[in-house]
Amino acid sequence: MMKIKMYPACNGDAFLIKGARSNILVDAGYAQTFDNYISTDLLDLSYKGEKLDLVIVSHIDADHISGIIKFLSINGTSAVPKLISIGDIWHNSLRSLSSSERSEINASDRAILKAICQRGHPIPNMLPKPGATEISARQGSSLASLIHKGGYKWNCGDGTSRLKQDFTKVHHFSGGSVRVIGPRQERLDGLLKWWKRRLLQMGYNGPTGPGEIIDDAFEFICEHAAEATVLSPTPLSAGGLKLLEDVYEPDVSITNGSSITVIVEFDGVRVLMLADAWAEDVIDALRVLQSQGDSLMFDAIKVSHHGSHRNTSPELLKLIDAPIYMVSSNGTGHGHPNVEVLTAIVDRPAAFSRTVYLNYSTDASSILLKHQSRSKTPFTVHENMTDWIPIGRT
Repeated sequence: MMKIKMYPACNGDAFLIKGARSNILVDAGYAQTFDNYISTDLLDLSYKGEKLDLVIVSHIDADHISGIIKFLSINGTSAVPKLISIGDIWHNSLRSLSSSERSEINASDRAILKAICQRGHPIPNMLPKPGATEISARQGSSLASLIHKGGYKWNCGDGTSRLKQDFTKVHHFSGGSVRVIGPRQERLDGLLKWWKRRLLQMGYNGPTGPGEIIDDAFEFICEHAAEATVLSPTPLSAGGLKLLEDVYEPDVSITNGSSITVIVEFDGVRVLMLADAWAEDVIDALRVLQSQGDSLMFDAIKVSHHGSHRNTSPELLKLIDAPIYMVSSNGTGHGHPNVEVLTAIVDRPAAFSRTVYLNYSTDASSILLKHQSRSKTPFTVHENMTDWIPIGRT
């Protein structure tokens, strides 16, 4: 059996996956998410003699990465952890994307990078009450610097290799495994090229190989990229619900496209964790696995990008299914989840009942509660679900 806790991460993601003998943390929302909720659970695991076998940082957006930064700033080193021992951290930083490039930086280039770094981490303006923990996290090291200084195992080694789609490799843990199905190599190349263009626009023309100050600049620029692409919340459909086919348009966010997406399996129970991935990339990856004989019926699916209509396509929903769907968002910022995604999930015919878990009550989830499946397939909705969700066999 597996169980998953979906934390109240405001408009972000934070999940703790627990098997009989292994624990995986996937993202950690904002710093206040870690302070108020995750830290207690990690201390409890540590007191029981358990560890985090894996920490997955899906991509460099503040609503996924900020809580991990707070976690590692407190946890200290891998050799002497203050909260909990960590087996491996997966995080695609500059060190992972350009480890072979030159990194000697002259004084004038260093001054430009320092100015970029002084901007720090973005302060979220969509939290109910931004606390001191978020403000204090604004200035400081990047996640890459914290992992490196802490001596943690990083991307299965020293952090110089990319965590990317690899259909030949399965990462095994005690009683379970994780298969990486994204991001694609070209998405990581695209992220690196975008970042270099941003550096040029900021007046920097120096080397772009890894190093402490440039690692920080890479992550700070990527985190702030999300601020520039914030869209107005999508209004709820008036005069009757629209179909997903009517509103779907593919995501183009460079950082979302770089999301680490995985299939987690413990004792035969399989969960698809989609971070903020592009639907088209997920479809391509899953079709490869399907051609190799893998089932695309899962025990649970974490819906991509907080239930956005830009990341769950009608084609993707024709390919995958599960009795449990998890959606993480409080509805602020982009207005996620979109009701067209939620209804499209439950409208499909199936020989089983579906359950949709949401960690907040939103306008869209309120509509879903009153919705009747177009196929008459039964479903249930659980709002404000931040306790353990049992997955698979009981």
